[in-house]
Amino acid sequence: MNFIIDFISFLLDAVFIGTLVWFAFTWAVARHLESSHVGTIVRDLDEERLIPLTVEVDLDQYFCYNSITKAFVCQGRNLKEIVERFKQRYPDKSAAIYDGDETAVRTLKHQLKELGENFSSVGRAS
Repeated sequence: MNFIIDFISFLLDAVFIGTLVWFAFTWAVARHLESSHVGTIVRDLDEERLIPLTVEVDLDQYFCYNSITKAFVCQGRNLKEIVERFKQRYPDKSAAIYDGDETAVRTLKHQLKELGENFSSVGRAS
């Protein structure tokens, strides 16, 4: 009988400690996300400072649309033109290629690497 009481007491202690650890972990993760790059991106999206782009291609032109609203944003023959036209239209915003035609997305991301960090504000939020 004493063994059963001890076992139940052990289980209750384990559940209590597990619950405390879970709350502490959840709080720590939430705090980290708020201060991390992910938190910055979420905030920028929410405040409409970051426009996620869906890319489509037609002949030699890339057409970029707002992934959320589906509104046309800009177009260009390459990433350099897209960046220039985006900045003309939205000087106080940044953009990130989010989705779209797989080949187009891959090509533009490759161009981003080739152009270097000079155009990173179009690929990242901040």
